[in-house]
Amino acid sequence: MVYTPGNPGTKLDENFENDLLAIADTKLVLGNWYAECTMNGRSLPDFAAILGMCTANYGHTRAIYQYLSAHGHDYDYLERGRGPEDICSSNLLDEAPTGWEDFIVSTWLAELSTWMLASGFLKHEDRAVAGITKKIGEETYFHLKYSQGWFQILGEGKKQSQLFQKAFAHRFPLALQWFGPARGKDPVHDAGIRDVPLKKLRDAFIKETVAAEKLLGANLEQEKSVKFAKDWRSDARRFGAMPDGLFEVVRFKDAEIAH
Repeated sequence: MVYTPGNPGTKLDENFENDLLAIADTKLVLGNWYAECTMNGRSLPDFAAILGMCTANYGHTRAIYQYLSAHGHDYDYLERGRGPEDICSSNLLDEAPTGWEDFIVSTWLAELSTWMLASGFLKHEDRAVAGITKKIGEETYFHLKYSQGWFQILGEGKKQSQLFQKAFAHRFPLALQWFGPARGKDPVHDAGIRDVPLKKLRDAFIKETVAAEKLLGANLEQEKSVKFAKDWRSDARRFGAMPDGLFEVVRFKDAEIAH
């Protein structure tokens, strides 16, 4: 069946599905990052904020999985039936954070990049897609505010600021890579499914990261172009399979308590 907006059971455009899955899977991993790092918070408000961001990202993931399941996908398979080679999460989150500064940098870039890509669907003709996107944006706004508050705190210490800059130099290219080659194909926009070109979303992402320099009070090293590995997959927005160690963290371990 050809896809009809708002009509459950119809088949989605394959490239559109890939983008939704990349957003959902990255948020799945991001939610697990928050869950694993909750006790590394610096204060009680950190614990509460990180747990809140954890559950919000899990919610975004499940909302997208449920949408996909209404259009021909098996929800159980999406949530807990796939192997590490099937999960389309950003390479940005493959490596565990090395410290608090790296945690702040990585989660901020993950929140920002997933929101940028999702924001292209805010005016989608399917109200279910537009509604999910709007909800993601509303909650991500506060997640980014949390990160920005920490930019100012870390910028007050020379060592902390340097660690932030080092983490950013390592993580930023991985986040930028998620948008694909700067002059790559953009089939979702070309098909009229996403009304904002991928290039504009990529440029907006770069602009937002530049704005962080003022809060941090230090320059951030940015590469405007990135090299893509030979096994880069545009459909999954990543190269290689999810590391086995990370898969053990994110895989669904208690199927009997689901639903």
